[in-house]
Order: sequence, then C-alpha cells, then structure tokens
Amino acid sequence: MKLQSLLFCAVVLTFFGCKEDEPAVISPPPQPQYKLTDFERAEACSTCHPQYFDEWNGSMHRYSTSDPIWMLANNAIQASMNGGLGKTCFQCHAPLGFLTDNTKPTFQFSELNEQVREGITCDFCHVLRPPFKTTDQHIEYTLQPGRIKYGTLDNPVAAGVHENGYDASYDRSESCRQCHDLIVNHIPLEITFTEWQNSPWGAMSVECQDCHMQTYTGRAAIGGPVRDNLHRHDFVGVDVAITDFPNKPQQHASIDSLLKNSATLSVDAPAQVNVSESVKVAVTVYNDKTGHNLPTSVFFNRQMWIEVTAWKGTDTVYRSGHLDANGDLMDANSALNPNADPDLTIFNGALFKNGEPSNVVQLDSLVNKTIPPFGSHTANYVFQPDAVGTWNIKVRLLFRPFGPYLFRSLDAGQYVSELPIFEMNTETRQVVVQ
Repeated sequence: MKLQSLLFCAVVLTFFGCKEDEPAVISPPPQPQYKLTDFERAEACSTCHPQYFDEWNGSMHRYSTSDPIWMLANNAIQASMNGGLGKTCFQCHAPLGFLTDNTKPTFQFSELNEQVREGITCDFCHVLRPPFKTTDQHIEYTLQPGRIKYGTLDNPVAAGVHENGYDASYDRSESCRQCHDLIVNHIPLEITFTEWQNSPWGAMSVECQDCHMQTYTGRAAIGGPVRDNLHRHDFVGVDVAITDFPNKPQQHASIDSLLKNSATLSVDAPAQVNVSESVKVAVTVYNDKTGHNLPTSVFFNRQMWIEVTAWKGTDTVYRSGHLDANGDLMDANSALNPNADPDLTIFNGALFKNGEPSNVVQLDSLVNKTIPPFGSHTANYVFQPDAVGTWNIKVRLLFRPFGPYLFRSLDAGQYVSELPIFEMNTETRQVVVQ
C-alpha cells in the first residue's frame, strides 16, 4: 500500500530521460486551508491509547515524512523539473503539512514543523470524512477537525477528552483509496485500490484492513472494556524503515509474515534423467492469497523475483536470480554485470514517455509485469548436469522493496545495508542423473 511505501517520489530518479525544457507544472487544486492548531499532536493520543500509539509510532505511516530517501528523491526530482513537481508528494507523505501550507517544494527535515514530521498522524485519519475521492494526480480531502474523532466502534464509551463518532467506512477499503490509487496523466499508475476492487476479493468484501490492520482482542483505551474487534495500527505492508526507528524488529517480523502468506510457489522437475539430457524445471508463482497485484504500488521499482540454484556437492551448474557484488540483480540496472542473467524472472514493470524511460510524472505509457489476484506466471529453466548422481534444485521466491541501485542513484548508498531481502516461499527438488 502506498502510504506504507516510499511512494512514487522515492523511485523516479533513475528515469530522468524525459526531462523537458519547459516541464508541465503540477499544482494540486486549492484545498481547504486549516491551521496546525486545528489538529492534535499524536502524543496527546498516547495517554489514553498507548497500544494504538505504539503501533502507529513504529509504522510506515509514521515514517512517511521521516524517510531520507523520500526527501532526497523529492528534492532531486524538483531540481530535474525546475520545481515543476510542486508540493504533490506532500499530499500523502505529509497531508497535514500540505493542507496547512506548512511545506516547501524542496526541503530539509530541519525546516519541517515537528507536527508535520509526524507523517500520517492520528488526528488526520480520524477526522477524515467520506467521500474518499482522487482525481488525476490530486486528492480531494474532506476533513472535520474538532472534538469528534471517528472510528469503527459502534458503542464507544464516553471519556470526556473527545467525542466519538461511529463511521463504518473506516472498516472498508474505500478509506484507503485516496493515497492508494494514483492516476497520472490519465494513466492508472499505482492503483492498489483499483486492483483490489476489480479482484474477487473485492467482490467477496475482503477489505484492505483485513490484512493490513488485523483485528485483536484488547482495550481501545485505558480503562475501557475488552473488545474483540480492535484494529492494529502498524499498517503492515512491504516497506521498511532504513534509519533508527521504533519497533524495527517487529516491523520486519510482520512484513516477513505477511509476505510468507502472499503467494504459492509450484516447482515441476523430473525425478530422473539421463546424463545426456537437459533438466527442465518449470516454476509457477500463484497470486492466490493477496487482494491486489504482486507486487503493487510502485511496482515498476519493486523487486519480487525467482531464484533458482542447481548443484551437486560443490559443483553448481546453474544459477539465476542471484546478486552481483553490489547486491544488485544482474539485469539492466547492474553496474557490474548488466544483463548477465538472461533467465532472470522478476515481477515489476517500466514507465515510458515517447518510447523512452520516464519518471512517474511525465509518463505516457507503462508496462506492467505484475501478477493480478488469482493469476499466475510460469517461468522455465533448463540446465545440463555434468555428472551422474543426485542433483539438488532449490527455488526461492524473494522480495525487497527496492534495489540497491536506486539508493546509489540518490547518493544514499549508506542505507543499502538496511534493505532486507524477504523469502516469500521456497521449494526444493532432487533429480537423479543416470
């Protein structure tokens, strides 16, 4: 989901091939003007809601304005477009700053108000009102700041600190739509909500919250009744904090669990072959557990790929999906071994303008190689064993939010070590060569 990701501004810098002499200026339509004092700081909520606060405090919603990659990318793309990007990225990364005019197109963290740096904060989400509308590159927010805080408890206990408003839409995917359905130049770009809406999961009313805000039993507030329908506020997705940040171990564990329950891996290989024969392996990835495409959001720079290794003893006869010495996959983005892995199967995509690589702002077309819900993709691999005996085949489905080459393009190579690789699934086979 996009608010859990680095969003589109964090990944555009490798695609500056469409720079124009007079780039179009993207300026969101006028928004209702609020003051930061209209909204509570998140710490004010922690007194009564410590569990919610702790979960949010270690979430990517909290991190959305603290991420150095986003800052570097935002500033660099502004420079590439002579400021033409405007404050577009702040619509989702720092909505309170955007709505109160407390942002600048190019910024340093020290220049942002401390309340703006809270990211997608409690008192932003809980005063959002439907309808949840997004137009081309623009979000139409409707907010009702004040004493009433809206949520999904239909029998709230009055506490006196604020009033409680029941709104069933907070339990529905539509409430995620504004920042998770990005349309650019009339092109459906990062459309996680639409992917869900068009899937069988949408028809079955399996909502985004069911996976990304799972329910548990507990107390919504100190002294409140025990309830069995509370929602987690860690908003688990697939992006990770790359700086020191609360709850990083828990964040990684939650992402690992989410990804391990996202897809099914099937491997078809012969039980035995003659030494003169090639071994043919078919690997199928099924997106049978996820409510949107795999991967989603900034799919054109996500890295979900198949790794295949075939060996006997110390003799490795075949490898695909392995990394170069820089930690990059050996595709066109590898600086050390470009396109050295012709069998690499990676699920991502590409953006174009006039047939050339584009950024997310100026594109006029795209290629999407992700797997839709309940879809599948089969990749075929062939290797020639060079000796009789039992050969081992190991297949892994792997994921990481971004490739190291993206960080290096931003002069942020110091954060590469913070990019984990998650093992989504693994299968092993043995082939007897006679």
